[in-house]
Amino acid sequence: MKKLLRLICSMWVFILLIQGQSIFAQAQKLSGSEIMEKVNHANMTMDQTSIVTMILIDALGNERKIVTSRFHKHYAGKEGLDSKSVFYTEHPPDQKGTGFLIWDYSVEGKPDDLWLYLPSLRSVRRMTTRDQNDSFMGSDLTFADMGARRIDEDEHKVIWDKPGVCKGLNEPCYVVDSFPKENDSPYGKKRYFISRKDWVARKVEFYDRSLKPLKLQLTAWQKVGDVLVWKRSEILNVQSKHKTIFEISDVRNNTGLKDARFSDRMLSRGAGR
Repeated sequence: MKKLLRLICSMWVFILLIQGQSIFAQAQKLSGSEIMEKVNHANMTMDQTSIVTMILIDALGNERKIVTSRFHKHYAGKEGLDSKSVFYTEHPPDQKGTGFLIWDYSVEGKPDDLWLYLPSLRSVRRMTTRDQNDSFMGSDLTFADMGARRIDEDEHKVIWDKPGVCKGLNEPCYVVDSFPKENDSPYGKKRYFISRKDWVARKVEFYDRSLKPLKLQLTAWQKVGDVLVWKRSEILNVQSKHKTIFEISDVRNNTGLKDARFSDRMLSRGAGR
């Protein structure tokens, strides 16, 4: 009888331990929004400069190269701003001096501001919301894709958060589907494959408004100082077969960029000013 009682007690202790671990694991689960918050803040710098080379490849294999200088500054909510970024075209010569400026806001519901400078017209044009869905310099990303999205701009759903290797990435990861709230987005959703190790998206699947596969983005990361930044990113439009390769070089972090660089008035003066 004593042996039977000890056995029953041992079984109850085991069951309670399993239940406790299950409850703890559930408490540790992250929501889709929490995962995306970690992605946004995992590799943050106060500012950054780099050279962005784009190689555009059409369905027939013809290539075109565009080289830009990129400047980025993080504002951490100051004056309602999340960040500002500016791109200046250096190559090809007939596009040299073309500038693109984006202000990403941290205020919920406030849309990004974007400006485009065309040297041939010698004028700065503020882009409309509809313009922001146009292709960025002929690439497979839009102007809006080149900025950052606030967490509240999408509904986030966790698709995979189990330990172990996840299908589609071959490493432990989270998979999150993000559904845009705006009706005029070119995307029905984006599916992010996020490394558990360093909170970067190594793979993104884009779906059109009918939720058919539209684009596939694969990104290799490099460590510069204490943070990870893009090294190479390939985006394939699976519908048109057009492809863009982004290569990032000459990265410098926390250089003390001045606010004045990120104004529409300075956009026409180019990267050297």
